[in-house]
Amino acid sequence: MLGGCAPFGGGGVRSWDAKTLGRAEEVARANGGRGWAAWEGGSLRSSWRTHHRGPVLSVTKALGGLACARAVGEGWLSLDERVSATLSEWGGDAAKDGITVRMLLQMTAGLREGAGALYRRSIADKGKVAMSLPVVDEPGTRFRYGPACWEVLAECLHRKLVARGETLERFLHRAVMRPLRLSSPEWRSDAGGRFYLSTGAELNVTEMGRLGRAIGKLASGQQVAGISASAFRDVTRSSRANPMFGGGVWSNRKAPGGREIEVEEVLDPPKDPGFWRSACLSRSQPSSMLALIGSAGQRVYVWPDEGRVIARLGYSGSWRDGTLLRVV
Repeated sequence: MLGGCAPFGGGGVRSWDAKTLGRAEEVARANGGRGWAAWEGGSLRSSWRTHHRGPVLSVTKALGGLACARAVGEGWLSLDERVSATLSEWGGDAAKDGITVRMLLQMTAGLREGAGALYRRSIADKGKVAMSLPVVDEPGTRFRYGPACWEVLAECLHRKLVARGETLERFLHRAVMRPLRLSSPEWRSDAGGRFYLSTGAELNVTEMGRLGRAIGKLASGQQVAGISASAFRDVTRSSRANPMFGGGVWSNRKAPGGREIEVEEVLDPPKDPGFWRSACLSRSQPSSMLALIGSAGQRVYVWPDEGRVIARLGYSGSWRDGTLLRVV
């Protein structure tokens, strides 16, 4: 079973062999694949069309998470501060007054998901739309996947940054994109040019790999591009409502004994906390594995302990994480 493999990293973990990578490429190129690559120990092991650039959809959330980690490090953001302290429109709204920045990052703020309202073709001010969404759960009690939390977060960050003489768009480039050598010539925006944090960045496969390697280093305790590992750990902390998700990053912590799920298939309708507490991404992968998940097959898989990253661009509703993760 291990024929052709060589020791990797000195920790007893075996390196991916050529046969494994060949099978992984077949899976990655199928179902609308447009580009993929695998890195191990910082070295590119296998690739196809790494120059291909496209919308990474909800992988964008991880960029927002890194922006928050940088803001925490700079001292102007606290994850446990009430959002209403910055968004004056929420003043006096008892349902929204208890929502914290951390709840937005964990998607447990209780807001209606908001996809229909926020993803219309043309929106003059997405922040205003996001802030107007009603509370449908007690904040902190249920995971609801959708753009609402991330666009409220974007509005909160933007207002704080404007008070500091900056904008969210400039901050994203200064604090995250340029330091990690990422570029997004196009980014989904509202009519006012305000970037979406829930979706919208466009990366190529090589840049997705850089993002994955940065997250792997942060998860293993290293500082990266001015972002501290402790701030990253705090930003990506999961909730009791969904122990798999925090700050745009999905974890496999319940493996190998958890119930394997395909995340894209179970997001709607919202699930009770008990559903998420027993779930994992893959029983065949270690509990330390992380994933960035964008709709229809945009993926970055990260193995921090093994120094491995797989990035994949492609658009198909038939993409399944389990197929690739079992191969590798």
